[in-house]
Amino acid sequence: MRLTYHTDYALRMLVYLALNRGRPSRVADVAESYGISRNHLLKVALRLGRLGYLTTVRGRSGGIALARKPEDINLGDVVRQIEDDFGLVECMRSEGGTCAISPACRLKGVVRKAVEAFLSVFDGYSLADIAGNKEVLAELLGLPGKTAEPA
Repeated sequence: MRLTYHTDYALRMLVYLALNRGRPSRVADVAESYGISRNHLLKVALRLGRLGYLTTVRGRSGGIALARKPEDINLGDVVRQIEDDFGLVECMRSEGGTCAISPACRLKGVVRKAVEAFLSVFDGYSLADIAGNKEVLAELLGLPGKTAEPA
């Protein structure tokens, strides 16, 4: 099983914002901290905003911030909403497939269970769980001092 870069970047952006709670962040700062494309992260931020995970603040001291508490953001939900397709084998792909044995094949059921098991691990964790080592993560990402907590 492999996640797309879009999902990887979405999770990374959420971690960054969880560490920087209480302060809006610029997409450019997130991109620089991770060393990834600002343009890709803009698309990710738009999607996360549409899904209700981010809020935007306009103006000079604006940026993006979490719209929910980290403990209220379930990783399984994020992955399911960001990933486009979990069709690991041809017969499960959204555009369909041409496998000759598809009507009688039991592989599809096995793969479906494997995907469910994969996602169930994510279901057991929140954003707060993976951003719990704030000081170490903040230092690695070059965030200033102690992370801010909302009032």
